[in-house]
Amino acid sequence: MLGGVFDPLHRGHVEIARAALQLPAVEEVVWIPCRILPHQKQDPIAPPEARLEMVRKLCSSIDGFVHDEIEFDRQGPSWTIDTIRSMSAAHPGRPLLWLIGADNIAHIGSWKDAEELWQLAIPVVAHRPDSTPLMERSHLPYLDDERWEQVISWQLPRISENISSTRIKAMLAAGEPIDEWVPGPVLEAIQAGGWYSSGSP
Repeated sequence: MLGGVFDPLHRGHVEIARAALQLPAVEEVVWIPCRILPHQKQDPIAPPEARLEMVRKLCSSIDGFVHDEIEFDRQGPSWTIDTIRSMSAAHPGRPLLWLIGADNIAHIGSWKDAEELWQLAIPVVAHRPDSTPLMERSHLPYLDDERWEQVISWQLPRISENISSTRIKAMLAAGEPIDEWVPGPVLEAIQAGGWYSSGSP
């Protein structure tokens, strides 16, 4: 599972998901766009339905990518634990992998209901070329040895795309081309919507 705001979605997200598809026994990556983040200090620039549509367009164009609107069906902000509880109940006995960026490693131990969360799902870390933090036992001190071995066995190789949504938004605001960094179907949606252009409200 790959959750996120996707404001906007870019090739870094895609590379993470493609890498996850190469893991043993992984048949699909479920993209889960977040409608309302509980801890976001600033609202996303693109409206929720627009971000959802970017995910829809991408998933319809690549085999092995599917999307779930669970966080759009829920009222109010979505915590990761709420989504994982629902997915665990819907797929009993099925291992759940939650993809996260390396910049989240230092904080995952303090996510809401983290001890329950990481017993239900395994955090699978994707490292950018310039990221240095590695998953250590101290990040998840409440996991027993067996669970910790599962966590470290599921990590992804370092990805090559060094891009972020923040950088994409800055490029768009400056009128710079982003074709290199955004998948075709998503680029079309961004250009049609105009949410990130310098002239948008």
